[in-house]
Amino acid sequence: MKKPIKNSKKTTKKDVFREEIKKEILKITKKNPKIKKKIKNIKDLEKKLYYAIVWEVSESQPLHILENFDKRGWKNYHLDHIYPISAGFRDKIPPEKIGNIKNLRFIHYTENLDKGFKITTESMNALRRIKRIKTG
Repeated sequence: MKKPIKNSKKTTKKDVFREEIKKEILKITKKNPKIKKKIKNIKDLEKKLYYAIVWEVSESQPLHILENFDKRGWKNYHLDHIYPISAGFRDKIPPEKIGNIKNLRFIHYTENLDKGFKITTESMNALRRIKRIKTG
């Protein structure tokens, strides 16, 4: 009788945590496939999940009330997070606040690409607004 081959790699708490994050990301991207494209190049799983949640929250906002909503498109107007998602992740701001309508606007795609993740005076004003948002 042969002995069963044991898997030499033990499952750690870190492995379990990583799998939970992957499941959460998959759940979000199944509901909204566009998010998958937005986060595909992010390697850090925690950062990837944060971005996915921010985009899920952002897309659930009443975007139609924002100026230039009707001009949204890849080579037209982009949905811009005034206080950047990357800064929100770095500063540990809840994704529900970064994706809130008070932090969103539509700007021309060239302006959005030029802005990138820079912190501007407008960004700091948005940060003050979103810090006052109650979550929960």
